Amino acid sequence: MSAPIISTWFYAEREGEESIYPQVGGRSSSTWFQTVYWRCVVDFFAASVRVNPDAAHRLYTNEPTIPDIDGFDTAGFLERHGVEHIVLPYASKPPAGYFGAWANQFYVLDVATHLADTLPEADAVGILLDSDCVFTRSVGPLVEAARTHGALTFDARIGPDEEQNGLTPRQMGRIYADLGGFSGDGADPIPAYVGGEIVAGTRDALRAVTDEAASLWPEMLRRHEAGLPKFNEEAHLLSFVYHRLGYSVGTADPFIDRIYTWFTGANVRPGHEQMMIWHLPNEKRLGLRRLFRAVCDEASWFWTLPADAWRDRLGRTLGVPSRTPTKWLLDLGRAVRDKVERPA
Repeated sequence: MSAPIISTWFYAEREGEESIYPQVGGRSSSTWFQTVYWRCVVDFFAASVRVNPDAAHRLYTNEPTIPDIDGFDTAGFLERHGVEHIVLPYASKPPAGYFGAWANQFYVLDVATHLADTLPEADAVGILLDSDCVFTRSVGPLVEAARTHGALTFDARIGPDEEQNGLTPRQMGRIYADLGGFSGDGADPIPAYVGGEIVAGTRDALRAVTDEAASLWPEMLRRHEAGLPKFNEEAHLLSFVYHRLGYSVGTADPFIDRIYTWFTGANVRPGHEQMMIWHLPNEKRLGLRRLFRAVCDEASWFWTLPADAWRDRLGRTLGVPSRTPTKWLLDLGRAVRDKVERPA
């Protein structure tokens, strides 16, 4: 069996195509903004290389040249660690005015399509994650689960009337009914919102998912032009795709969680430190920035500590399973500095 392919992506928006990204703020075409994500990319692959040394790794981006970050040779680092750099255009880019935030998210559909089409054999497993994810353990169990289920899905546990990027699950259900996914008006049953931070599965399962997504995309564009409710981001669309194809919801839940660590809305708790993959939306400008400094230093704790001590230090840096007093102070200071440094 071939090694799994572990991937992340970064679509760098140009001036004039900016969108809103509330977790980072600022102008999405600015160097300041994009540097936040490049640090995450480096952290992502560094952590994966530590715990998945035998996996293949890919970075998908529209950038032909990877910039140095904070004076660090980012491209050289990725090359040394065997990360394949794939330049991919944004074929599924929504038109201007489609939705006010997260305009880069449909790039996931293009990336997942390329990943599916290049997996070498039927039971080969591709894993695509957001760049603000950190690995703490080998993906071996996740790979076996993908071979069992085909495609894995993460239940983001969004309430029926909780809005997520402009739609509630109840409203999603009404669109499902329009598309023939539910009988009646779609209010019962209410569909699950499947998080888009992970797309993972075997070659054939991912091909089925991406083929179905591609067939739905023209309908989303038609609904946008007609002023009808539509799937505003990739997770809305993928939730429907998994439903239509009959994939069970929550098969990725043992391996990943969406962990919020900020002062308001935090859900981080004891037990999170045991998870294979931490998705850390609040840490992009905070702990992941400090982790980047450790990753850049080959003599630092990140590369030298044994596994258990490494995971403990990783948790203290990123606030899992709780934020230490030192981290609270560091985070507050960084938040204040970002207000000054962040371009409008």
